[in-house]
Amino acid sequence: MPAFKINIKIQFMNTNLITKSSDAYSLLDSGNGVRLERFGQNILIRPDNTCIWHPALPKKIWESAQGNYQKKENNKFSWETPKNFKTPWEVNFSEIILSLRLGPSKNIGVFPEQQGNWAWMAEKLKLNAGAKVLNLFGYTGGASLISAKYQAEVCHVDASKAVITWARDNQKLSFLEQAKIRWIEEDCLTFMTREIKRKNIYDAIIMDPPAFGRDPKGNHFNFEDQIHELLQAAKNLLSQKPVFLLLNGYAMGYPSEVLGNLLREYFPHQKIQCGELQIEHEDQKRILSCGVYGRVEF
Repeated sequence: MPAFKINIKIQFMNTNLITKSSDAYSLLDSGNGVRLERFGQNILIRPDNTCIWHPALPKKIWESAQGNYQKKENNKFSWETPKNFKTPWEVNFSEIILSLRLGPSKNIGVFPEQQGNWAWMAEKLKLNAGAKVLNLFGYTGGASLISAKYQAEVCHVDASKAVITWARDNQKLSFLEQAKIRWIEEDCLTFMTREIKRKNIYDAIIMDPPAFGRDPKGNHFNFEDQIHELLQAAKNLLSQKPVFLLLNGYAMGYPSEVLGNLLREYFPHQKIQCGELQIEHEDQKRILSCGVYGRVEF
């Protein structure tokens, strides 16, 4: 019988990040295509088509929600709230304070499942004071403010003027007005191309691209078409002694290993970690998968 030699090599770690209930946020229940969530003092119902199971809590608890993002007769979604509902409101996520508000979409200013990534970033930046951080598709600034909290020099880029203004409001709420943060309203790939020409570099890069998006100028972003251009540009922008690169993925329908494989292609000799971004129900009996992430440690 021939002898077979098996070579086992770990290419990357697969680790799910689980957000648990806190004073800032709790996933109270889910089912029938919606979530019941508490953000600070306010309880909201938001759609989530992955929740195909039945709710666990009694109907009367669901009826206590102050806000419900639901489909109307015109087949469009909008928020339904009592007349005395106050928006925006502030929520303290221990490290930072965020202003949350109800608007035209179900997104209210924070993705609570990102708290696992925030904690990981904080640990890395504690050991690298003064690191230059580039936050792309930065939304309302959670990752930027966490970075600034740990003495990073931050460049926050988003194509939406409205969310840039929102993020700057969060900077004031978080008592980080003296932090070194540049707020850039621009298409992310366009900005990266210019930064490469300027020969600017960063020690850490955070990317949260949509599956598909369009900025106010009409520029389209499609993950499949542009992710390689995005990763190559990110690689070109990293310093000679980088700290990390973080890539998040939402509404793409991919398992986390897809992000792991992409990062391995561009960073074949580095430690790669990927997994799901999950939220544990308050009763600890269910786990809700909200997205995927991949990250590179140097």
